[in-house]
Amino acid sequence: MKKAILFVAVVIGLVSCKKDQPAIQTLNGTWELKAIVGGFGPGEDVTDDNRDQYVITLNSKYVKTDANKVQTRGSYTVNLTEERNGYKFGTITFTNPAYTDAFTFKADTIIIGSSAADGPSYKYVRVKR
Repeated sequence: MKKAILFVAVVIGLVSCKKDQPAIQTLNGTWELKAIVGGFGPGEDVTDDNRDQYVITLNSKYVKTDANKVQTRGSYTVNLTEERNGYKFGTITFTNPAYTDAFTFKADTIIIGSSAADGPSYKYVRVKR
Protein backbone atom coordinates (compact mmCIF):
# COMPACT_ATOMS: atom_id res chain seq x y z
CA MET A 1 0.00 0.00 0.00
CA LYS A 2 2.82 2.42 0.89
CA LYS A 3 4.48 1.73 -2.47
CA ALA A 4 1.22 2.51 -4.29
CA ILE A 5 0.83 5.82 -2.43
CA LEU A 6 4.46 6.73 -3.16
CA PHE A 7 4.00 5.87 -6.85
CA VAL A 8 0.86 8.04 -7.09
CA ALA A 9 2.66 10.92 -5.36
CA VAL A 10 5.59 10.69 -7.80
CA VAL A 11 3.28 10.58 -10.82
CA ILE A 12 1.32 13.59 -9.57
CA GLY A 13 4.59 15.44 -8.96
CA LEU A 14 5.84 14.72 -12.47
CA VAL A 15 2.56 15.62 -14.14
CA SER A 16 2.27 18.90 -12.24
CA CYS A 17 5.75 20.17 -13.23
CA LYS A 18 5.81 23.59 -14.85
CA LYS A 19 5.87 23.78 -18.65
CA ASP A 20 9.12 25.75 -18.57
CA GLN A 21 11.06 22.96 -16.82
CA PRO A 22 12.60 21.67 -20.11
CA ALA A 23 13.68 25.24 -20.88
CA ILE A 24 15.35 25.50 -17.49
CA GLN A 25 17.23 22.26 -18.15
CA THR A 26 18.32 23.54 -21.58
CA LEU A 27 19.51 26.85 -20.12
CA ASN A 28 21.68 25.26 -17.44
CA GLY A 29 25.26 26.48 -17.92
CA THR A 30 27.42 29.55 -18.41
CA TRP A 31 26.43 32.11 -21.06
CA GLU A 32 28.80 34.82 -22.28
CA LEU A 33 27.78 38.11 -23.93
CA LYS A 34 28.99 38.17 -27.55
CA ALA A 35 27.07 41.01 -29.19
CA ILE A 36 24.56 43.80 -28.70
CA VAL A 37 22.07 43.82 -31.56
CA GLY A 38 19.17 45.98 -32.67
CA GLY A 39 18.19 49.25 -31.14
CA PHE A 40 18.57 52.64 -32.78
CA GLY A 41 22.25 52.24 -33.64
CA PRO A 42 24.11 49.47 -35.42
CA GLY A 43 24.88 46.24 -33.61
CA GLU A 44 28.29 45.71 -32.12
CA ASP A 45 30.44 42.77 -31.10
CA VAL A 46 31.59 42.81 -27.50
CA THR A 47 35.34 42.66 -26.84
CA ASP A 48 36.76 39.91 -24.66
CA ASP A 49 37.55 42.19 -21.73
CA ASN A 50 34.02 43.64 -21.61
CA ARG A 51 31.99 40.42 -21.74
CA ASP A 52 29.58 39.73 -18.97
CA GLN A 53 28.25 36.28 -18.18
CA TYR A 54 25.17 34.60 -16.77
CA VAL A 55 25.62 31.36 -14.87
CA ILE A 56 22.20 29.68 -14.90
CA THR A 57 21.45 26.66 -12.73
CA LEU A 58 18.79 23.96 -12.76
CA ASN A 59 17.21 25.26 -9.55
CA SER A 60 16.07 28.50 -11.28
CA LYS A 61 18.96 30.56 -9.89
CA TYR A 62 21.40 32.80 -11.75
CA VAL A 63 24.56 34.79 -11.13
CA LYS A 64 25.50 37.65 -13.46
CA THR A 65 29.16 38.63 -13.62
CA ASP A 66 31.01 41.48 -15.30
CA ALA A 67 34.79 41.28 -15.72
CA ASN A 68 34.69 38.13 -13.57
CA LYS A 69 33.10 40.00 -10.64
CA VAL A 70 29.63 39.13 -9.36
CA GLN A 71 27.20 41.95 -10.16
CA THR A 72 23.86 40.37 -9.26
CA ARG A 73 22.34 37.06 -8.29
CA GLY A 74 18.81 35.86 -7.86
CA SER A 75 16.09 33.68 -9.31
CA TYR A 76 14.53 33.56 -12.74
CA THR A 77 11.48 32.13 -14.47
CA VAL A 78 10.88 31.41 -18.13
CA ASN A 79 7.51 31.64 -19.87
CA LEU A 80 7.67 30.08 -23.33
CA THR A 81 4.96 31.25 -25.71
CA GLU A 82 6.01 30.04 -29.15
CA GLU A 83 8.38 27.78 -31.06
CA ARG A 84 9.36 28.43 -34.69
CA ASN A 85 12.20 27.09 -36.84
CA GLY A 86 13.89 25.55 -33.80
CA TYR A 87 13.78 28.82 -31.83
CA LYS A 88 11.82 29.07 -28.58
CA PHE A 89 10.29 32.45 -27.77
CA GLY A 90 8.83 33.93 -24.61
CA THR A 91 9.85 36.01 -21.65
CA ILE A 92 12.42 35.66 -18.91
CA THR A 93 11.92 37.29 -15.52
CA PHE A 94 14.83 38.04 -13.19
CA THR A 95 14.44 38.92 -9.50
CA ASN A 96 17.49 41.14 -8.91
CA PRO A 97 16.79 43.71 -10.15
CA ALA A 98 13.22 42.65 -10.86
CA TYR A 99 12.42 42.87 -14.56
CA THR A 100 10.95 40.86 -17.41
CA ASP A 101 12.33 40.90 -20.93
CA ALA A 102 11.73 39.26 -24.29
CA PHE A 103 13.67 36.05 -24.65
CA THR A 104 14.56 33.57 -27.38
CA PHE A 105 16.94 30.67 -27.56
CA LYS A 106 18.12 27.94 -29.86
CA ALA A 107 20.82 25.40 -29.13
CA ASP A 108 23.78 27.40 -27.74
CA THR A 109 22.47 30.95 -28.25
CA ILE A 110 20.23 33.10 -26.05
CA ILE A 111 18.97 36.56 -26.99
CA ILE A 112 17.56 38.69 -24.17
CA GLY A 113 15.86 41.99 -24.92
CA SER A 114 13.72 43.51 -27.56
CA SER A 115 14.44 45.90 -30.39
CA ALA A 116 10.97 47.39 -29.96
CA ALA A 117 11.10 51.13 -29.25
CA ASP A 118 14.78 51.11 -30.24
CA GLY A 119 15.86 48.97 -27.29
CA PRO A 120 18.87 46.71 -27.75
CA SER A 121 18.98 42.93 -27.45
CA TYR A 122 21.90 41.03 -25.94
CA LYS A 123 23.22 37.89 -27.61
CA TYR A 124 24.76 35.31 -25.27
CA VAL A 125 26.54 32.14 -26.35
CA ARG A 126 27.05 29.06 -24.17
CA VAL A 127 30.60 28.71 -22.84
CA LYS A 128 31.93 25.24 -23.66
CA ARG A 129 34.05 23.80 -20.88
